[in-house]
Amino acid sequence: MAIDRQLHPAPERITLGDDELVRDDVFHVEVLAGANRRTGRRYEADGLPFIFIRGMKYRPLREGREWLANQIRRPNQKRASKSRP
Repeated sequence: MAIDRQLHPAPERITLGDDELVRDDVFHVEVLAGANRRTGRRYEADGLPFIFIRGMKYRPLREGREWLANQIRRPNQKRASKSRP
């Protein structure tokens, strides 16, 4: 198995339907602005998707970006005041 990995290194990207799987290190650079892998593992506990293929961790690019966008916290907005008659 180790010899096979040397002859055929894991691809950086794998097309999967309308999404693209990218290696974990590439995801950290492109999506998480170079954040440490510890950050990625912490996000996994919160639901960041991943899959292992041939012993390498891949993340869906589009779905990962959507997940990250949904983690943005927004302050409470003021309620629209009801107009009184």
